[in-house]
Amino acid sequence: MDLIYFFKVLFRKKWIILGLALLAVIAAFFFKMGKQDVYVSQAQYSTGFTAEKVRMIDGSSGIDIYTADVKFNNVIETFKSPRVINTIGYKLLLHDLQNPAKAYRKLSEKQMKSPLYNAVNKDTAMRAVQNAILTNKLLSSNTEKERILVEYFEMYGYNYDGLMNGLVIERVGRTDYLNILFYSENPELSSVVVNSMGDEFINYYRSISSLRTEEGAESIKKIVTDQQNRVDSLGEKLLNEKKKQGSIDPVSLSTSAMEAVKELETALASEKSKQNEHLNRKQYLTTRLNELSAGATSSPVSSGGGAEEVIRLTNKKNDLVAELSKKGGADPVLEKQIADLRGEISKASRSGSGSRNPNKDKDINDLKMQIAEEDALYRAASSTIADYTSRISKYSGMATSAPVGSDVIISGIQSRIDLENAALGTAMGKLTQAQGLVKDDPTANFIQTGVGQPAIGPESKKTLLTMIVAGMSMFFLASVIFLLIEVFDPRVKTPSLFKKQVKLNLVNTLNKVSLKDASEQEIVKNEYEGKKYAKEIFFKNNVRKLRFELLKNPNKVYLFTSTQKGSGKSTILDALATSLVMSNKKVLLIDMNFANNSLTRKYTPEVLIQDIAGKLNLETPLANQKAWSTTPVEGLSVIGCNSSSQTPTEALPNIDMSALFTKLRAHFDYVLVEGAALNDVVDSQELAMYSDAVFTIFSASNAITPADEKSIRFISSLGEKNKGTVLNNVLKDNLDF
Repeated sequence: MDLIYFFKVLFRKKWIILGLALLAVIAAFFFKMGKQDVYVSQAQYSTGFTAEKVRMIDGSSGIDIYTADVKFNNVIETFKSPRVINTIGYKLLLHDLQNPAKAYRKLSEKQMKSPLYNAVNKDTAMRAVQNAILTNKLLSSNTEKERILVEYFEMYGYNYDGLMNGLVIERVGRTDYLNILFYSENPELSSVVVNSMGDEFINYYRSISSLRTEEGAESIKKIVTDQQNRVDSLGEKLLNEKKKQGSIDPVSLSTSAMEAVKELETALASEKSKQNEHLNRKQYLTTRLNELSAGATSSPVSSGGGAEEVIRLTNKKNDLVAELSKKGGADPVLEKQIADLRGEISKASRSGSGSRNPNKDKDINDLKMQIAEEDALYRAASSTIADYTSRISKYSGMATSAPVGSDVIISGIQSRIDLENAALGTAMGKLTQAQGLVKDDPTANFIQTGVGQPAIGPESKKTLLTMIVAGMSMFFLASVIFLLIEVFDPRVKTPSLFKKQVKLNLVNTLNKVSLKDASEQEIVKNEYEGKKYAKEIFFKNNVRKLRFELLKNPNKVYLFTSTQKGSGKSTILDALATSLVMSNKKVLLIDMNFANNSLTRKYTPEVLIQDIAGKLNLETPLANQKAWSTTPVEGLSVIGCNSSSQTPTEALPNIDMSALFTKLRAHFDYVLVEGAALNDVVDSQELAMYSDAVFTIFSASNAITPADEKSIRFISSLGEKNKGTVLNNVLKDNLDF
């Protein structure tokens, strides 16, 4: 269906839709006018959940927005908890009982005369309420007296549901604030409730948070203690196993020894390389010294004392160099002493040179010093090599001396210790967290930033706005309902829908007309004018179109049938026959609808098809026999039928239908036969064999059913005899769709 069709559907229902909208507006007006005045107070609280106390190293905020949202939701739900709401209700009830003149809510006369009100003693009620407030317990209904007291509490409207109906708790956007609003008939009551909410919430929230975190910390602490005992037990078992095997850790010892052997072998190779370097260097310097000393002239007297001093200082220096090498070459004190000795040796050499060539003597002395140094370094390297060799031998023996199977036992114990230590670390982390929660007060930053004040005037009832919303809501709701009804309506109400569902040629559509004031014959005969008779005029023109379908064909015997009962065959036949008569055609109507002989009941003909079946002589002219009945309409004749459950071949065994129709063609221009519905009986199928053409009538008020599908297949099988379909009872506004 297209959009215009839906708009036309709504337009046809406009008065119903507007009437419902008007009723909604009137109902909203009276509802608002009869509603009691309501006063609202608002209090505001700052939670501190989004306060930025720390920042991350990268400068980003340390606040977790998701966690903050969860905290806000938890706080709101705690505000709405029965403990908080009922405690406030108890205090309100206690105030009203203690101060009747200044009570926030006063009972009606009917309530004060009720058996419940008279069954409760005020002093007893006050003591019970005070006890509930002091013990932080809710009133129960375990006994009859307690049940009566609870009902008495509810009668005042201070119970949980009564207070929650007027309570609104919401977070202010993405801020740190909570707004608490309370609507009631008393401005003082509204302000007292919103201002009391904060204190009751803090008391209750602290109690449940403290209880929850302390119990959690104690249980986790016990777990940590048990886990520590298991770790200590395994550690003692590991130590005993190591002592039993004669080594603190033979497995680790063997592994460490192998690693030490590898390191020492590397150091030994390096030291041997240094030793070779020192030996080669010493040999080179000795050769050089011999060359310089060969041509030199030395004075024993002058040089004897100086040479002995140089040798003494050189030997001392060499000893220090060897000691420095043993210490790894990183002793500042020894390095300073060696440097001083080198200066003294140089000075002694210069002082003992005498008359010799100072440059040559200097070179000789330097060579001697270098030879002495290389010799000392060579001897130090030899000593280091010997030490490395001894240690390699020692560690090699340790690497192969671990007890057999010791690594398996110790490794198993160590693995268990590692697992238990991991569990211990997790438990201790949870304990630290739980202990931190115990110290952390979630309500420490809870502050009431806005105090609720008694409202000066009642809240606006917004009567006009409510009326507008009610009217528009009902308007759109009614429109949607009518549209949904139209969408899900299975009836073939428009030609387009019919064509989609029935794959047969649609030759004509007839709009729905009222037959209360005028019959179909009168509608066809009368000359209507004006919009008042638009439906009648349209119907008359559509009948003329159907008449044209007959006039343009040479056929004379037409069978009019349908798939379902009540499709309007009799109405269409009567109107079509009248239209043909007005065209100076002689028409015969034959009622063969044994299941519903409406044409017979209308015209009450004397001639019935069952009566003449065995009496007609087809060899003589039918005009000389009583073969049909005349009607008040000139040119229109009728043959009726008796109501029967038989088919035509059963009811008319003594008549040749083919020969009968041949004789009738000679006397009439058109013979219009009405058959029964195809879905119910086979009457029309039998009559189709003798007819020249077949028209099938469908009603727009009916839906296409599976039974129709079978009948449609039969109609399609008629071939050229099938002259198409007629859609009847279409609303005039739907003819264009």
